[in-house]
Amino acid sequence: MIVSTALIVGEIVFGLALMASILLQSGYTPGMSGAFGGGFSQPNGYGGKKQGVDELLSRVTVVLAIVFAVVTLLLARFW
Repeated sequence: MIVSTALIVGEIVFGLALMASILLQSGYTPGMSGAFGGGFSQPNGYGGKKQGVDELLSRVTVVLAIVFAVVTLLLARFW
């Protein structure tokens, strides 16, 4: 009972953290206009390489996704 409650709380916390880390990442294309050849070029040679906070958020997102998947599998096992 305690294990499943802790896993449910962990699922909620890690799910919200994962959503936040995804939403905080900046996009590198202008959206739908880029998909249809809008002619957008990025200034200062910022050609899509992640730098600084974006790189950190990318790594945090990967770690949170792995932890979320493990907690989900454990929750399915102990439900």
